[in-house]
Amino acid sequence: MEETRSCINCGRDLMKKEGLWICVHCNTKDIEDSRIFIEEQADDGYVFIECPGATLYEDGTDNIVAGVKFHDDDDPTKGYRIIDRPIYAPTHTRRRRIKKEGLGKIRRCQGCQDYTIRMRRREGPDFYIPSHKHPNRKKLKSVNHLTYEPR
Repeated sequence: MEETRSCINCGRDLMKKEGLWICVHCNTKDIEDSRIFIEEQADDGYVFIECPGATLYEDGTDNIVAGVKFHDDDDPTKGYRIIDRPIYAPTHTRRRRIKKEGLGKIRRCQGCQDYTIRMRRREGPDFYIPSHKHPNRKKLKSVNHLTYEPR
């Protein structure tokens, strides 16, 4: 059975187009030419990937404590599952644009990748990394895990 909805302005039936309910009487005819119906695509050798978040490991082992566990370590396109709770880096970005050649190798955004590596260091997450941008910094700030996607 098809679902019908009515317009809040004129009361006529709405038309479903590309997943959106639109009143053809209240909207201009230029809506067909607008960019809302153009699927986001990268035809210049790039694709978009969704970042699932970071992974936290047990100290000194490869056992995953929280975050993302990929079904196949060599192929991220086979999917993943969340262990315990999702973990995101403070600089997490939901979508990332990568080259098509890196599609089978890159799994997450740069922030979550750096966060995963930082949390695996034997020195701890607050290990000092020298930086030419911040020469007087002696220690990194403490880390609080985010279980929601930062905006």
